[in-house]
Amino acid sequence: MIKNNEKAIQEAAYFIWQNAGCPQGQDEYFWSMAVEQINSLSSCSKKSSSSSSKKSSCSKKSSASTKSTTAKKSSKK
Repeated sequence: MIKNNEKAIQEAAYFIWQNAGCPQGQDEYFWSMAVEQINSLSSCSKKSSSSSSKKSSCSKKSSASTKSTTAKKSSKK
């Protein structure tokens, strides 16, 4: 059985890949993007339990990372 974290990374990588138009040969790139997103979400949830102000800054980081991913995808097309 796959660990929960690995399953989450696998699903995230798949959705990132789909949103990029399903390009071939970039598996490692999409996997690393998914790992980065999962790790940032994990660190945000740990921080948010100690302070609500940190939660809002994590939300901003997550959306900024999503925007940069989208910008990279747009520039490759």
